[in-house]
Amino acid sequence: MALFGRRKPGFAKEVELKPSDMPGEFSDALDPAMHKAQETAEAAAQSAAPQEDKPDLLDFLQTLPEVNDPFPPSEPDPAPAPEEEKEPEKTKAQLLADFIRERSASGLITPVALISKDEEEIDKLLEEMAADPTCADIFKVKGQKDTYYYCEETMAHNYAKIAMLTTEKDDCRTVAEMVRFNCKAFPTPTPLYYFARQPFFLDREAMKAIIAQMKASEEYKDIRECTAAINGEPYLFSIDLMSEKYARALANGAEAQEGDE
Repeated sequence: MALFGRRKPGFAKEVELKPSDMPGEFSDALDPAMHKAQETAEAAAQSAAPQEDKPDLLDFLQTLPEVNDPFPPSEPDPAPAPEEEKEPEKTKAQLLADFIRERSASGLITPVALISKDEEEIDKLLEEMAADPTCADIFKVKGQKDTYYYCEETMAHNYAKIAMLTTEKDDCRTVAEMVRFNCKAFPTPTPLYYFARQPFFLDREAMKAIIAQMKASEEYKDIRECTAAINGEPYLFSIDLMSEKYARALANGAEAQEGDE
């Protein structure tokens, strides 16, 4: 239903309008020729007006104040660290070598009897250790009672031999071996007080008993005794490696040097 009711006939009159009768934009839209003329006039007016220079973009940016970027670019994630190569697991022979090294660093040699307590195939294990190039620092010294292993990086060969002799507690053999070694290596006779020091700890009374036993044994017949003329200090030497006259002269020189110091 219409707001004001039905329109009665004759209430409204239809009128046809011409484009010229409509003002403003409506008339322009209805009259293309008039619209085109208006655009031409506006273009002429713009060309006649003075053109202002457009600002350069770079010049404009340089005039702006510097401010901290609230959203700085994020740094790239660091490259992942390369994975460390894991060392190969040690063999039983290499572990045995480490055990020997630890004992040598403490001044101890390692007898086979000690190792074989926890290892049944000890001979095979020792062969593997001898063939392993990483165990080239492991040496052995043979005694009358056992074979002993040590590391040459922390224990001298001569000390290992002395340690072997004192471990086996064969005093006559210990004294004879050291006297022969000193005569051959330096050469020099060996004073009796030499054996009172570490690792022998043999006093004069013990040495007298040992010398008496060596004189009675064919095995030690090369071991002889002499004294330094300067103070009568007793020395031992091997007649197979130096003469008594030479040994006596060396003993005199050693005692004279000791007296000067």
